[in-house]
Amino acid sequence: MSTDHAAPTILFGKVFDGTLDPALDDGAVVIAGERIAWAGPRAALPERWDRPDATRIDRPGRSITPGLIDGHTHISFGNARSEEELALYTPVEYRAIKAGVNAKRVLQAGVTSAFDAATTYDVAVNVRDAIDAGLIEGPRFAVSGKQLTTHQGLEDSFPNNMAWPPGQAAVLIKSRDDLIEAIRYQIKDRVDCIKVSGSNDLMITPDSLDGAAFTAEEFAMIADESHRLGRICSVHARSRDACRDASAARFDILFHASYIDDEGIENCLRHGLTITPTLTFLMNIVDAAAGTHASSAADGIRRELDSAFEMLPRAYRAGVPMVCGSESGWCYVPYGDWHGRELQIFVEHLGMTPIEAIHAATLAATRCFRRFGHEVGKIEAGRYADLLVIDGDVGADITLFQKKSRFDFVFKGGRAVDLTPPPVAREWFFERHKLFLDGRLHYDETQGTGYVTRL
Repeated sequence: MSTDHAAPTILFGKVFDGTLDPALDDGAVVIAGERIAWAGPRAALPERWDRPDATRIDRPGRSITPGLIDGHTHISFGNARSEEELALYTPVEYRAIKAGVNAKRVLQAGVTSAFDAATTYDVAVNVRDAIDAGLIEGPRFAVSGKQLTTHQGLEDSFPNNMAWPPGQAAVLIKSRDDLIEAIRYQIKDRVDCIKVSGSNDLMITPDSLDGAAFTAEEFAMIADESHRLGRICSVHARSRDACRDASAARFDILFHASYIDDEGIENCLRHGLTITPTLTFLMNIVDAAAGTHASSAADGIRRELDSAFEMLPRAYRAGVPMVCGSESGWCYVPYGDWHGRELQIFVEHLGMTPIEAIHAATLAATRCFRRFGHEVGKIEAGRYADLLVIDGDVGADITLFQKKSRFDFVFKGGRAVDLTPPPVAREWFFERHKLFLDGRLHYDETQGTGYVTRL
């Protein structure tokens, strides 16, 4: 349907269109309805758009980019501080309400599309549907269900004599029949992606960087059944073996890939995989450990980062697409705060140019969105007008994507998002685990007082 009769909005500024092309220094973007109607040099703006009823947004020194795409979020996790909080605390009804509020925080951070990489209960798919129905505000979501795991994978973190927690963000797979049933069950529940826990995690177990949670044959079964039923599949894969076997099985997305080797890289190139490293999560853990927090895990994570900073640039230079993702939903990456940091990390540690990092957070990320990827991620006529207007030149200062005070506008579907932050909610006792003391209290007989040693 023609939008020529709709009163357009015209943005002027330095246009970064999401591709690897140089920015357009003096550009214009025309919004008509929910779509981009035209984009190009200001001097070439067609007369049919440059008309008296147009709303013109022309502020010196502004950058115009596609809305960010966060390739790894967990909208149902509620900024959890521990596996206990994730799996045991907060009723599902309250989790869902919180997730709806947090979805708006993510949108206000300039993220207009997001990939949810695992959910508790069925919260993520219902948040996606509530947003698409217009009930709540948030990014356009593609969502996974609970990730498929084994006793060697992420999320099987509780003792064997304990019943599997209903709030855990995973399905425990005990047989190959379980594997196929879980995939078909989730697709019946309308997930966009089948997520697999291919390895464990240093925050859970110190041996997480060895081996894989599934065999090569099982990885192949997962990929084949997911693709047969029209879904993509992704894998939490930090270890070398998980990266190698999942990429050989033709998975679509590798999350993390910190210890990928040359064989894994070659598999990614041969089969067209994308890597979403989520280095922000690791960097934030290390930053938090500058004091006394989680120092033992942080030591291992520093070693993981050393490997990632060696292998991921090698993969990128070889031609493996990289996508920005924050892993928002954990306490280290609260919703709305860290979605832009991955661009800075890609520039400073993976050797990307600012244009390449912006591409990794926009057009490159559309590979992960089968339903609507062709309609987002690029400033191009016909795509959704999901746009970000920032005070400053993001090509000269990539950190501007982290500074919400510099955001003039976030547009989703041609509508300017209200950037007023939601109120800070109180936290209830039933949301948090009960920690008596972060350590042990000892008696010092010389001083006659107690002192704490941290665990």
